This record gives sequence, C-alpha cells and structure tokens, in this order.
Amino acid sequence: MAFSMFLRAPACTSKLFSQQIMRIATQQAMKPVAAERMLSSVLPTQHTILKSNSPPILNAVRSFRTSPALLQEEKAHDHSKLWVIEKLTSAVLVPLIPICLILPNKMFDAALAILVTAHSFWGLEAIAVDYVRSSIFGPFIPKLAIALVYIISIATLGGLFYLISNDVGLSNAIKQLWSVKSKQVA
Repeated sequence: MAFSMFLRAPACTSKLFSQQIMRIATQQAMKPVAAERMLSSVLPTQHTILKSNSPPILNAVRSFRTSPALLQEEKAHDHSKLWVIEKLTSAVLVPLIPICLILPNKMFDAALAILVTAHSFWGLEAIAVDYVRSSIFGPFIPKLAIALVYIISIATLGGLFYLISNDVGLSNAIKQLWSVKSKQVA
C-alpha cells in the first residue's frame, strides 16, 4: 500500500519521471554499455547539471511544492485530528465503564452510550472503507456498506437511549445480564 501511495505522489506522476520509467521498462536486454549510458542519462553528473536546460529528476523532486488549493484540499481530508479523537474516546472508555457500573445514573449511561456508539461506528466504518472497495465490488456496494454502517450506528444509539430513558438504564441492564445464571441440568 505504501508503494502505491508513493507512485500516486505528484513527484512520481510527473512527465519526466514517467519518461525515465518507460525508458527503463522498454529496454530489451541490459548490456553493460547500455546500462552505463542509461545511468548517465538518469543520474547526470555535476557538470551536466549546470549546463542542462531541463531540470534533472533530483532537482525536480527537491523543488516540488504544493499549491495553496492542494494544501486546502489536503486539510479537508486530514485524518490526524480524527485519529486523536478516536484514541481519546478509547482512553475515556477505560475508566468510564467501571464508573458507570459502580455509580449507575442517566448522565454516565448517556456518556457511555455515545462513546461506545462512536467507537463502534469508527471501527465499522474503517472495516467498510478498507475491505469493501469499489475496485473489487463496483460503485454501488461500498456506498451501501457505508449506509449500513450509518443505519446500524443510528439504531444502536437510539436503542441505547431508549434503554436509558424508558427502562432500567444501560449500567443496570449490563448488571442484570451478568447476573443471569444458566439452568443447571440435573
């Protein structure tokens, strides 16, 4: 995956880079003279860099800069903040679950319901995005998978809030589930 992302980078999609790759790929047999000539054309010496009219590959990569429009687009798809929120949610769940079981009330139950639903939503969404790809399943199935993730998450949150407001509460329901004993067969 890292290699494919490298190949999609703007430095690798330039015309000069693709010409060099095509030149390497279309050569029939690597003879020592041809290989030496190819290396001298790909990696020019210091003397030819100064006299060359076209920028060599190394300088083209070093001078690569993104435009402001591309920078704004990248920030819109920046998932580092979401990653931090996901990890904070997971970290908050660790003490919140025992607190909810020790001190059951509607406020802790609501916080637990929201965080558990968000945590499961992000996990299911990652599974749907990573494994249900349009290149494998076509354009419709991945959209359906994401829609199902949203439906499941909304139904889960609604069901948990219904349990909190109209029944015994989330913490007490968990305690009741744990207290159920199986019938012993005599």
